[in-house]
Amino acid sequence: MAWNEPGKSNKPEGQPEGPPELDKIFKALGDKLSALFGSKPKKPDLSGGTPSGGGTSKPISYNIQSIVLGVIAGILVIWFLAGIFIVAPAEKAVVLQFGKYKEVVGSGPHWIPRIINSEIKVNVQNISNYPYQSQMLTKDQNIVDVSVAVQYRIADAKDYLFSVTDPVQSLQEATASALRQVIGNTTLDQVLTTGRATVRQEVVDQIQKILAPYNTGIQITDVALQPARAPVEVKAAFDDAIKAQEDEQRYQNQAETYSNSVVPDAQGKAKRLIQEAQAYQQQVVLKAQGDVARFNAVYEVYRQAPVVTKERMYLAALENVYQNSSKVFVDVKGNNNVLYLPLEAALSQIKKVSPPLMNNSTNDANGVQNAVSQSNNNSTQNSGASDMPSNIANPDSMVGRGERP
Repeated sequence: MAWNEPGKSNKPEGQPEGPPELDKIFKALGDKLSALFGSKPKKPDLSGGTPSGGGTSKPISYNIQSIVLGVIAGILVIWFLAGIFIVAPAEKAVVLQFGKYKEVVGSGPHWIPRIINSEIKVNVQNISNYPYQSQMLTKDQNIVDVSVAVQYRIADAKDYLFSVTDPVQSLQEATASALRQVIGNTTLDQVLTTGRATVRQEVVDQIQKILAPYNTGIQITDVALQPARAPVEVKAAFDDAIKAQEDEQRYQNQAETYSNSVVPDAQGKAKRLIQEAQAYQQQVVLKAQGDVARFNAVYEVYRQAPVVTKERMYLAALENVYQNSSKVFVDVKGNNNVLYLPLEAALSQIKKVSPPLMNNSTNDANGVQNAVSQSNNNSTQNSGASDMPSNIANPDSMVGRGERP
């Protein structure tokens, strides 16, 4: 059996077995690392304490080297895995190299060499807010209690982390300065009632203007101006003033509503009257033009036959008069009797005629003539006008001779 056979000690019998020499262990580890990095390991020194026959305790040194290499490999794996980090979609990561800014990376998985580099994650989509409240002096020397709620988000991660020591504190101070400046240039009525929207917009613009030179990396998304209140000492008087202003606004709204309901109606009536006047004007002008044209036409005929034209005009005038009258009284010159023509009875007789008879023009004419004759006879008998001249009793004869009654 060999002296260095596994399981056997290489020391003489009767001598206790001790631990391996540490210098040899470290030397073997150095040789292993040198071989790993490309240098040739030194030959082990076998002199001193080595039994005859040469050699070292190879199993012990090989086990220690394997353990050390495993530890180093584990450390390297842990170091590599520690450098992996994931950035959420709503975040951005600022990478630092030895504490100095290097770059900004977006969402997704990334790797950096730990100990050399580090990262700081910043949520750039989260909306943060903070309230601010204070008593301020208005333009008209009134004290008012004003409060706002400022909403903001991080727009630039690098500026937010490195440009200003405390960006949120800077934003709060800028808000206080901007709000006091705007309220100091605004009257109390505007702060309490009609000017609230204007005050809010001016505060937003002023805050952004103040923060712009400092590059805080903060973006203002909204400024909610809360209802302004008076100090507790004068709250009752302010409540009365606000109530009066509300009543004033309500009366103005009612007046505008009434105006909106009356004015369009009046405008419509005025437009209708104007259109009616224009239509009447056009009607009168056209009628006058028609009368002139008709007169000119009659005048040309009158120049050619004056007597006949006069007679026809006279008969046409009588026809128009008789058409609009149901009763006619005729006074004969030189006679005390008055002739009464009951045209109303004649018209009633015509209306009683059946529709088939109305379609026959000959029967209509005969019926009208008979009704008129009968009415004339009855009126003559009743009034005793038997001696009436023939030309009055028979208008047809008068027409035929061209005479006038």
